[in-house]
Amino acid sequence: MTVTAIFEEGEYLPEYGTLVVRDRYAADGLEPLDNELLGELATEALSGTVATAGDGWVHGKAGDPFQAVRLEAHDAPAPIVLEDWEDVVESPFRSRSGRVALGFLTGGEGPESLELGGRGMFRVRVSRRTAVDGEEGDVWLVQFWPSDSRELPRWVRRTRPAISAPGSGWQEVLGYSVMSAAWTAAGYVPPRSGTWLDDPLFEPLPDEAVCAQLGVPRPEKNRDAVALLVAAGVLVADGDGHRLAEHPPFAAERLDLPDALAARVTDAADRTRYTWAAADLTSVAAWGDPAPLDDLAERLLLEPGDVPGLLAHAAATGLVHRVEGGIAALPRRKPESSVVAVPMTLPTRAENPATFEGAPPRAGVVGGNGDVVVWRIGGPVVLGHVPDQYRYRAYETLTGIAVSTSGGPGMLVRWDGIAERLPADLGVHPVRSADGRFLAGVEVHVGRRSWDQPHLVDVTTGEVASLPRADGLTRRALAVVDGALYYSEGIDVRSRTFRWRPGADPEPLAPGLWQVDPLSGAALERSPDGVFRHGPDGVRRPVPTDRQYELAPGGERLYAFQYAPPSVWLLDDGGPDEHPLPEGCDTSTAIPAAPFWETPSTLVFHHERGGGTRLVRWHLEAGRFDHFDLPALTGYRPFAVRPILRAVSH
Repeated sequence: MTVTAIFEEGEYLPEYGTLVVRDRYAADGLEPLDNELLGELATEALSGTVATAGDGWVHGKAGDPFQAVRLEAHDAPAPIVLEDWEDVVESPFRSRSGRVALGFLTGGEGPESLELGGRGMFRVRVSRRTAVDGEEGDVWLVQFWPSDSRELPRWVRRTRPAISAPGSGWQEVLGYSVMSAAWTAAGYVPPRSGTWLDDPLFEPLPDEAVCAQLGVPRPEKNRDAVALLVAAGVLVADGDGHRLAEHPPFAAERLDLPDALAARVTDAADRTRYTWAAADLTSVAAWGDPAPLDDLAERLLLEPGDVPGLLAHAAATGLVHRVEGGIAALPRRKPESSVVAVPMTLPTRAENPATFEGAPPRAGVVGGNGDVVVWRIGGPVVLGHVPDQYRYRAYETLTGIAVSTSGGPGMLVRWDGIAERLPADLGVHPVRSADGRFLAGVEVHVGRRSWDQPHLVDVTTGEVASLPRADGLTRRALAVVDGALYYSEGIDVRSRTFRWRPGADPEPLAPGLWQVDPLSGAALERSPDGVFRHGPDGVRRPVPTDRQYELAPGGERLYAFQYAPPSVWLLDDGGPDEHPLPEGCDTSTAIPAAPFWETPSTLVFHHERGGGTRLVRWHLEAGRFDHFDLPALTGYRPFAVRPILRAVSH
């Protein structure tokens, strides 16, 4: 018995609480199995109490925290010390390509693969235990070895109950609004305001007859809901506050419920009890096609008395059905189609400004394939290449073009064409000094012990100055002004903000600074009292809150975008003025092709048209627009490099 390959990931973050190991696609891979019920998501079953597997996939019940996962390939049945694990299950598994990777429920896999040593049928064993104190989530061991046997899935060890305790039914009886009051009163959710108890309840309210049986009037405010919950036994008085009852009574035992409501309570209780074990049952039925009934309790490690209820629930919810010889899985039901007429009102506009042919982008573009393209006297040339899969922003600097990318430090493509990694990871939202000498950003490590760390890079020397790491993910780079990094410790209106110059301690500034202009040092503050602009002259002035205004370079002008019809609202000393944009200008700020300032008085937009990209340039002082169509060599959805900001006269 030999371990032929190992892959470990100590900080795997599941999607929708599901650990996913998926077969890598291969163009020459094996055809799918004839049994379509073994395809990924072919049935409506979830991932099971521990894990289930099929034709090219393994799903594990992981929850939301980070998980530690180890994948192993063996050439024979893998050894295991069962006592080291809390839950263990074995299942058939088929690989079409001979290699697997950690993946995500909504699609896609990570970059690293585990080579299984061949294609075809395997046995997979999934083992799970709780992480040690101080670590999030669970620890997983997923072992594969070749096996022609189609032996049905078998649960080898359980320390957690497969059949859960039924729900109390109060959620269905009292409704979400009342139950959310329980969670708030017990301290699981902070009150939304100081007068929370007197805030009205959201509808629908609980049935008046139900409230009468509990001896409490129908609630109208949160304080009435708390009284109702105490009467129901869901909340228990605890000093000056309340706590959730450890074992609340069952609503069906306390109340005489109408038939329809009683049926909902029963259905909800069954879902709580059987949903995860029913997925285990469905996996056995799918691999058996059909599977026998006589050994289900032993195979699933259930009490024999639990099997009839589990079978009834799985059949009632459309997961399995009885056939001659046992049970068979049912395919996922197709959603019912419906057509709903929705009236459409197209926005109108007073004008659609004309554009004239203009100059190429001042600092170049990053092409869809990662090429950095700049314009020289003879036309566009490829300066260099950024190999990373995702590229987010690009900035002109004194030594070249810096591109923020996925997966660690970004790239610097120097003016001589040499591409190299930046000396520090600045995250996906770096900032740059107005003169192009400094770049700054926050390195973010998301994992079981998350931390962040701000860095300031002098691109002319390669020197990096860094603040200490801090637990959590709170810090955000705002700007670099005169060699100092401005940063915030969060996104809340009360978040602390600082100015830090390497060699000195961070200097606290006004709280709630949201944006700092690198040209002038002007700032935009969002506080509980409203929005304020700290102008270049140091005066704090209120800003209208009707739109999400931002500071334009220079700090004297504010602007905000409108999506449809596309326009820009400008706010100078007077009131805000709307300025229509040519149709098709993209005003989204959440994409690499977001609008940007080419100069302090020139705003550039991306415009996708006919499979290509057009840049539309608005000259604010002249009140005119020009355009430039990017050539085919820039590829699909390129985005422009943001130039060094220098005052330009028109």
